[in-house]
Amino acid sequence: MENVEDRIQELLRDLSNRNEDVRWAAAFALAKIGPPAVAPLILALDHGDSVVRLRAAWALGRIGDPQATDRLIATLRDGDWSVRLRATDALGMLRAHKATGALLHVLRDENSDVRMHAINALTRIADPASADRFGDLLKDPDWRMRLGAALGLAAIGDTKSLDYLKKAACDENAYVRTVALSSVKGGEGEICRK
Repeated sequence: MENVEDRIQELLRDLSNRNEDVRWAAAFALAKIGPPAVAPLILALDHGDSVVRLRAAWALGRIGDPQATDRLIATLRDGDWSVRLRATDALGMLRAHKATGALLHVLRDENSDVRMHAINALTRIADPASADRFGDLLKDPDWRMRLGAALGLAAIGDTKSLDYLKKAACDENAYVRTVALSSVKGGEGEICRK
């Protein structure tokens, strides 16, 4: 019977297997192992293969150990957009308030998928420090960004966020309006006439 450390090392090797199913099975197994796999997964975030780095970030998010926070924040600067995307997801799963500033910076990422995942992570964290940036995003030409911002503001739910949502209640997109209206008091007509 192999010990846990040997199993972890075997699974880490499988993260770079040619077969995608094997790679994902290894990531799932490492996440299931939990805390004993955290330190080796943090080291894997420096691996030369982006496939290993993204699966390590994914597994760290599923484990949910806050000791991975600093290294995941550093991973937000990875050269591969898919690794940055998984690191944003992981930080959201950790609900790492410490990552709010770095995730707000990621909202300027060149990749739209990474930006959307950063909005989702910030929404999970629901840090009031995100309210002003979410308020700015309510002016974005992409309705998906505005919807994400409205969801983030609704999750925060403080007075400043609700003020932004009152403005979003008049958005041209029905989804954005619905989120905003469900979060603020008053009907659409009353709010939009102001």
